[in-house]
Amino acid sequence: MKIAPESFTRYLPVSSQSIRWGWHLIDAGRQHVPPGSSYPSDGHPLNYRFDSDGGRVLDEFQVVYIASGKGRFSSRSAKEKEIKTGDALLLFPGESHRYRPDPATGWNEYWLGFSGTDATRVMEAFFSPRDPVLRCQHTGELTRLFDQLLHWVSSPTASSPQLLASHIPMILAFLKTGSNERSDEAALVQQAKMQMLSDLSKRTDLQAIARELGTSYTHLRSTFKKHTGYAPREFENMIKLKRAHDLLLSGKYNVSDTAEALGFNSLHYFSRAFRKAYGQSPKSWLKQNEASAKQRFPSPSTRETSP
Repeated sequence: MKIAPESFTRYLPVSSQSIRWGWHLIDAGRQHVPPGSSYPSDGHPLNYRFDSDGGRVLDEFQVVYIASGKGRFSSRSAKEKEIKTGDALLLFPGESHRYRPDPATGWNEYWLGFSGTDATRVMEAFFSPRDPVLRCQHTGELTRLFDQLLHWVSSPTASSPQLLASHIPMILAFLKTGSNERSDEAALVQQAKMQMLSDLSKRTDLQAIARELGTSYTHLRSTFKKHTGYAPREFENMIKLKRAHDLLLSGKYNVSDTAEALGFNSLHYFSRAFRKAYGQSPKSWLKQNEASAKQRFPSPSTRETSP
């Protein structure tokens, strides 16, 4: 017998780092709604609850993914329609909407809420309130992404806002490729990215990823470079070097610790890659950015705290 996933909800405090990053994860969760049960469940903040007519308006973007079950959805810009397993709902700020599961089936849903300058740009460029229900082709990948995000959100030591927010564009990319003629290639690239980002403390085995994705490394490399402009290893190093900025500026990691934490084979290789990307050694870069470090990572007495 298949066991329904445990319901989980988390609302995250505002972070100045994530605001500057351009992608800000505001909330995330999953909910198991058995047949015949009330919807939505209790426990959500007032500004997320539906009114007496079953509608609401949010101040953020949301993606609601229906992992199983069916129901109905409507919004100010879209007529009522049936939604079913594998559909994703796109909710836009200021756009009134209503949705609920069919009492006969219930459903299992995942969701995340987000905002940010880059998030707004992508949503306005590639998605529309007039077409808010998307049919997903990559249901397994979406489920794994949501489960990974919720695992990190619920961990005793919360992941950085940037790593949490990195799930948002990946999820949106999977939704967008559902109607893209080149969706097979795009999905291959997104799955490879997802595995690279899953554990930045290790050097990714790219040959193993290619085998797992059912292709050769030569094909993976050429497809990845065509879609991103980077070879897979170049992309991985770029992400790790951006993460190195935060680790170095935090004051908790020296250059050697940072190289080890990010899975570089040696301090020499890390320093060489850093210099190639930024034109100076990690030590020189850190010295130049010490003032920025004090602003981004304040002392404990002034550090932002969760409400």
